[in-house]
Amino acid sequence: MAGTEKVDLRGAAATLLMTLYMRRLDARSRRPILGDPYAEAVYDRIEHDVHGLWQVAGDAATIAARAAVLDGWTREFLGTESHGQVLHLGCGLDSRPLRLAVPPTVRWLDVDQPEVIDVRRRLYTFPEHVVQVAGSVTGETWWEAVDPDRPTLVVAEGLFMYLRPATVHAVVDRVVDGTRRAELAFDAVSPWTVTMSRWTPTFRALGTGFRWAWNPADFAHRHPTLRELDDVAIIDELTIRHPRVWLRPLLSAAGHLPTLQDAMRLHRFTTR
Repeated sequence: MAGTEKVDLRGAAATLLMTLYMRRLDARSRRPILGDPYAEAVYDRIEHDVHGLWQVAGDAATIAARAAVLDGWTREFLGTESHGQVLHLGCGLDSRPLRLAVPPTVRWLDVDQPEVIDVRRRLYTFPEHVVQVAGSVTGETWWEAVDPDRPTLVVAEGLFMYLRPATVHAVVDRVVDGTRRAELAFDAVSPWTVTMSRWTPTFRALGTGFRWAWNPADFAHRHPTLRELDDVAIIDELTIRHPRVWLRPLLSAAGHLPTLQDAMRLHRFTTR
């Protein structure tokens, strides 16, 4: 990784810079939660024009904890499926396949919009078995790269809430119907979080916001063949992971409020 790259992204695609910025903050902290070893070097190479990144600094622990949980679930899958396949949807500028040291027997597909994949290819050097696939997850073309016969893990971090509900369910159906065996790992937000996102200054500046909220009954009705393996409230993770130890008891107390329990949750489902 060398040189500086100009990044000019709009709308939801620009949120990847927010996520990278917060991972950089976590990596520089004294008690990192995720400790992404690539975040700072990659961020420092980017020339960008996104205002107000400092406004999201308070969410750095949340974003790091979310990534740490999804990393853990991905490691579990890689540990049991040595010849499996990972579909990393809406990968942004995430270093996940590098920091997890994905073995060459695994097929790993990083999927994102063409302009994002272009930047990603310039900023990272990936091994051959980590394939960069340019295409919107709402479209059809990226699916041509998928091997339907391999056990598959879908990781969708910070993605589904930006999509329309019908699109989320279409992506899930495509995975369920188009693979022999699959797991899905993703984060979801509550209806009130979706509403609040419309008034977030940074989101308004980027011209984006959340569209899909988690409804467990509706999801179960639409995808009856899926069985849930895990359901984790991010605030519960923060009570044990937050780098500011003095905050943990306060977060634990706040976590008893249903609104905060449901603000962001991480889900893992399987077709088995």
